[in-house]
Amino acid sequence: MSLNIEIPGATVTWLTAEENPAVAYLTRQDLLDEPASAELDALRARRNSYAPIARILELMQPDGAWDRPSQDYRKYGGSLWQVHFLGELYASGDDERVRRAATYAFSRQLEDGSWSCNGRPAASIPCLTANVGRALARLGHADDGRLSAALGYCVQLLDTFGCLTCGAIHAQTNDAPKDWGARTSTLNGYCHMLAPKVLLFLAEVPRASWPEGADRLRDECVRVLRDKEIHRCLPEEAREFFDLFYTAKSSERDGLRERYLAEHPQLHYKDKPGWLRFGYPLSYNSDALEALFALTLHDEPMRDEYAPALESVRAAADGQMRWKLRNSFNGKMLADVEEKGQPSRWLTYRALRVLRHFGP
Repeated sequence: MSLNIEIPGATVTWLTAEENPAVAYLTRQDLLDEPASAELDALRARRNSYAPIARILELMQPDGAWDRPSQDYRKYGGSLWQVHFLGELYASGDDERVRRAATYAFSRQLEDGSWSCNGRPAASIPCLTANVGRALARLGHADDGRLSAALGYCVQLLDTFGCLTCGAIHAQTNDAPKDWGARTSTLNGYCHMLAPKVLLFLAEVPRASWPEGADRLRDECVRVLRDKEIHRCLPEEAREFFDLFYTAKSSERDGLRERYLAEHPQLHYKDKPGWLRFGYPLSYNSDALEALFALTLHDEPMRDEYAPALESVRAAADGQMRWKLRNSFNGKMLADVEEKGQPSRWLTYRALRVLRHFGP
């Protein structure tokens, strides 16, 4: 075993159990460095026998959807959510049902490369675009030019607003400041949750297929995670400013953030508690473990700013080097994934991969 951390043999056996073929395959490939073999290929081919994947596919309609188009983004039963979850569970794109689901998802992509929560351009959002794009790449479409277009949409948002934002380009009005939707209502001036999602999407698309500006997009995602030590993205003053902003008249909001920052030159950043309760799969929100995993996929070197988040990951392990599922959408998804409060194979694989990359 080439792991640079001590891991009990019982945990290795547990991770490689064929109950979850995807985690077993990923563990043997990424953590145990097993060479390619017919046995590993056969294990990988069985991924769709995993109970949550089988249940999601069982509920799919003949056209590759799970609900009517207007409900694509219905939490957490809409069709685009199912494509996202299939990607997170590493479903096999060789399955004809998965191909139909991918065809449906591509049919809902807009001309600018984005996905929208209601099918209209003004409701396009980058976290949804990144989630669906990442899933489609994992499901066998990594080289598809439509995913390059989706990345191009994310680049365009960065260029338009000057930051990572969930603002919709098509919702811009001619008389609104360029950064109005992105910067005015939060002290950070950007969406911290978006950074890991974009990095994960970029990691699934071959670099040769990245559109112009994607390197800059990647660097900005890394920068904001680094600058806020991964999980310290909200200052203590955020609630006060939020209340101030939304009680002000519309005519008084322009420049309010800048005036507040001038009066509070030193903000006091604190931990984002939800980011320290690790879950799988996640939705539009993220957590510290997913963010570190995204950085791992981009071969980001160890930096002092990552130490607090890494220590939180280490501290969450039990005596058998397993990580419990503390955040879950079970009961809200079409299929439950593992059991909340119990050790999670998905989280354990992810945590070990992160610790192996950044050091024990």
